Amino acid sequence: MTKSIQKNLSRQLEERGKDTRNPESWYELGGLLYEEGDLRGAEIAFQTVLNLNPSSIDAWRDLGAVLFVQNRFDEAEQALKGALEHNDEESDVWYNLGCVYNATDQLEDAELAFRRASELDPEDSDTWCNLGVVLATLGRREEAEQALKKAIEIRPEHFVGWLNLISYYEEEGRTKDAMRTHEHALEQIPNFDQILEDITDFVEDAEEG
Repeated sequence: MTKSIQKNLSRQLEERGKDTRNPESWYELGGLLYEEGDLRGAEIAFQTVLNLNPSSIDAWRDLGAVLFVQNRFDEAEQALKGALEHNDEESDVWYNLGCVYNATDQLEDAELAFRRASELDPEDSDTWCNLGVVLATLGRREEAEQALKKAIEIRPEHFVGWLNLISYYEEEGRTKDAMRTHEHALEQIPNFDQILEDITDFVEDAEEG
């Protein structure tokens, strides 16, 4: 199956006038396939990049991302570690690795990965948001609150950051703080409640389906 898919992808590249021996051609194709939702095709394209250029950090990282969304967490971890072997200062690789560890309940490892990502890119709000969630799960409540606040301080329009901070206060029984944070969220994102309702409806429909 893999060979037939790769052959078909090679044909697509040739039809576009691309050099099938050039790893950049395969990397570009992998990105397009990923955007189109063809995860298997993207996986093979990124793997082909690595066959041609084993030191391509971008290909290792994106292969890890493709494997992650397929819930193939062990393989995703190995791909991301492959990227780190060539450069361990890529914040997005550490971030993705943190997501893998979080999804597999390896929370201490997730914390370390997100913290490393935050050191390399202190202005990435998603990293702080995810770090906050992990810390809350670990019972490190004060640190969790500070990380979640940092996320929305960096990006005030960060919907998930606001939602997680509100949820944190609700879980802590800090009703007034939750209400106050909700009001601040509405100031930054006027349609906050509508977005939340749409997400809730989508999740419920998916579960019923």
